[in-house]
Amino acid sequence: MKSKFITYIILLILLVNTANAGKYFVLDVNHIFGSVTFNSINLKELDRTIKYADKSGFLIKTVSFENSGIQTIYYGMSENKNYIIYIPYNENAARIEVYNSKNSKIMDIDVGSFASTCGNKICEEHESYESCTKDCASGSKDDFCDGVVDGICDPDCPLKADDDCEERFNETSEISETISKTDKIKELEFVEENFNYLIWVSLISISIVFVSLFLFVKKRKENQIITSLKQYINKNLNRGFTLQQIKDSLFREGYTQKEIDKAIKSI
Repeated sequence: MKSKFITYIILLILLVNTANAGKYFVLDVNHIFGSVTFNSINLKELDRTIKYADKSGFLIKTVSFENSGIQTIYYGMSENKNYIIYIPYNENAARIEVYNSKNSKIMDIDVGSFASTCGNKICEEHESYESCTKDCASGSKDDFCDGVVDGICDPDCPLKADDDCEERFNETSEISETISKTDKIKELEFVEENFNYLIWVSLISISIVFVSLFLFVKKRKENQIITSLKQYINKNLNRGFTLQQIKDSLFREGYTQKEIDKAIKSI
């Protein structure tokens, strides 16, 4: 009778412990010189329920995939220590946010990989064909290239990684080839236009140089003629010839009226 009683007591204790058992996120952080730094996070099942006595300090909030709050707890942390914080697990938890006493968010931890949403017939943001085939169909956009031959070109695959993308690959190749040809034609046209432009610029530059040189030589020759006429006129005036006699003599020598008048004005 006594042994049965002891057995019942043991079973009762086990049932109480099982009832109080729970799964927790185990958050490992440091609080150094006023700054909280993240070390790691994982899951752990405990045979007891964690009680949270703090009413102030750092606010720790569990947030769902729908961006709604699931649970909040306060946790006091002194400086220059390492802390292991147990946060109640929730299968719909997407992230854990930590706020300081000024209500400023100082930490945002992704816990979506620990969620248990597979089987709800919704391909959640953190799920893929690799992690949950019940919710995510092959060929769907889920950030995972499944490469399954299902007649659907997986948008997450490079074109050559999924046999179903062969048609799209061929279309893309044709488009790329067309674009390449168009670009080459445009490039050749651009080169031709620039070449023609350079030819015209060169011809104009050469013309300007020749005209400038011609004008320079002409001006120099004209100055030499005026200087020579000036000396001739002065010399013959000193000999007693009249200006008209000198002009008539110069006309006979083949000088123009303009050259003679210019020489006379410069005396």
